[in-house]
Amino acid sequence: MALFDFLRKFSFFRGRDTAGMAEEDLDFIKWIKAHRDWRTRLIAYIDGTSAEELNEYEICRDDRCALGQWIHRNGTRYYGDVEVFQQLKTHHADFHISAGMVVTMFKKAGMQAARKALNQDFDLNSMRVVRSIEALERQVTGA
Repeated sequence: MALFDFLRKFSFFRGRDTAGMAEEDLDFIKWIKAHRDWRTRLIAYIDGTSAEELNEYEICRDDRCALGQWIHRNGTRYYGDVEVFQQLKTHHADFHISAGMVVTMFKKAGMQAARKALNQDFDLNSMRVVRSIEALERQVTGA
């Protein structure tokens, strides 16, 4: 009931079905952090300090990470009709393609090529995802 009372203060949710909505559906900071953790994972992989074996074909899938699962499930359910959410979905898919490219470049061309891919397309797509999440938060909260 506390979440419902919290939602009522946002005009965004008037007339919307919020049944089943959880706190994480409003925790935009959580989604930004989950997204940003990818850079740390990739850097550790490139530097050889990670025990994690990254698979570029899995990484390219935008529905496997925590943010992607939220986007494809509750995010779409509660925000799917919002233009900025559609942009987030597109940017997130592009981000995962660029993350997969970082791993591909590392495997095929080495650390220097992977760092270049990380610092160019990956960072650009990452910034777009963060900006889209922030824009969605502003639209939902009216801030």
